[in-house]
Amino acid sequence: MTDEPAPIDVLLRLSAVEGLTARHLRLLRFTGLPASFPGMEEDTGDGMLPKAVRALSSAEAGEKAARIKDACAKSGVRIIPLGSDEYPPMLRGISDAPLVLYLAGSDPAWENSVAVVGSRAATAPAREFTGLLAADLASAGWSVVSGMARGIDTAAHEGALRSGGKTLAVLGCGIDVVYPPEAHGLHERILRCGSILSEYPPGTLPLPWRFPARNRIISGVCRGVVVVEAAARSGALITARHALDQGREVMAVPGNPLYPHTAGSNRLIRDGATPVTGAEDVMAAIGGTRPAPPVGARERKILDCLAKPRRADEIAAAIDLTVQELLPCLLEMELGKLLERRAGDYYKRLSGNA
Repeated sequence: MTDEPAPIDVLLRLSAVEGLTARHLRLLRFTGLPASFPGMEEDTGDGMLPKAVRALSSAEAGEKAARIKDACAKSGVRIIPLGSDEYPPMLRGISDAPLVLYLAGSDPAWENSVAVVGSRAATAPAREFTGLLAADLASAGWSVVSGMARGIDTAAHEGALRSGGKTLAVLGCGIDVVYPPEAHGLHERILRCGSILSEYPPGTLPLPWRFPARNRIISGVCRGVVVVEAAARSGALITARHALDQGREVMAVPGNPLYPHTAGSNRLIRDGATPVTGAEDVMAAIGGTRPAPPVGARERKILDCLAKPRRADEIAAAIDLTVQELLPCLLEMELGKLLERRAGDYYKRLSGNA
């Protein structure tokens, strides 16, 4: 037996130093050094390493880590330490990845995630477009990621939920803290049908500096970021800058140049961001195709029926569906490269999908 703390306990202790990330962890090469070890302040320029060393041996930090573990176990919140198999694979690669994440809800679709962000004081047309865009992306199998703020963020989550798809909210507070206060209903629906993620332990308050910090996570877990509407000075532009630094695709929705609330998003396009007028633009920019739909019982019946090419009405009769019920499924399978439609409205199973 050993008295050394488990890795998750070490990371929980270190994460008590707010702002300490994987970048600092790489610099922290020794765990038994005194806080006054020469040169440690100069390693980062922010004094984080002495604080980290103190946290590793502090009784107070150990008690706080134990309280966090106990609270998460009681509330069903999952603790995901850096380096675990559950940690978002794309986020792991950024320089300032969080040491610990807290997750509630269902398992996110990390590999097919796209962020949709924008102004808190969004216009009605921008909110409407965001809802439609998010619904189309979620219907096509993409997980829509945003920050659950007012305006564009809320419209993105609502659109994804409305379509029955996946959505992930990344918070600048504890995942049990509802902010903004009027978002109780949305918070509950995301917990039921999607996921909520934070680098802050339960109970952490939504203080102003935590929101810019969380934006690196919004972009970090995704393959790309869409800015729908942003003024010249906007938190959404912080997310876009993080996305550029992380090598993610940056996209923006064109806006009327006479309106100041679109100055930031229009500038992104001027500087090289991909213009977005619909979900197909997003999918072309970040992957070219929709994710392949899961091959469930219905899809398997359709594929089994296509040992030879058949028309839609023949397939419907063979698997006891109406044509109206069948056509949306055929479209998704066609977009997912499971089958192809040929002249005469015949469908053929593609090779490799037998």
